[in-house]
Amino acid sequence: MIPDKNDQTIMKQLHTASNIAIRVLERRLKPLGVNSSQYFFILKLHDDPGVTQDQLTRADSRHQSNVNREISRLVDMGLVVKHQAAEDGRRYELTLTKAGEELYPKVKAALDAQERALSECLSAADGRMAQGDFLSVLHRISQLDS
Repeated sequence: MIPDKNDQTIMKQLHTASNIAIRVLERRLKPLGVNSSQYFFILKLHDDPGVTQDQLTRADSRHQSNVNREISRLVDMGLVVKHQAAEDGRRYELTLTKAGEELYPKVKAALDAQERALSECLSAADGRMAQGDFLSVLHRISQLDS
């Protein structure tokens, strides 16, 4: 393989780390029957029942069609139910079903295990970067598109 002259760039390392972290999270979630595109919605609907799909799109910076597709899958799986909003019939409020609520602690545990593994990487890094500092840097990077 030809060496990549850009291997040691921030962009390359962010991309690689993100892909691997998602792959590991997928393995943690697979026994639960959900994937890394769906777990966020289970967590969010548990914490904020009645949220709309539009609100979810804004909360996670995902494209509306991706949110619609994943919510439809979760509805088909019996984990989410859509209720027409009383004040605006064009909007649908989303809540977890009983099965979704029962799945929530397992999804949360998988995410917590992932967070511990990622935190261990930070504490093992040269200079011992604190998790809060790293999250602050990632947040600043995410604001580049603003």
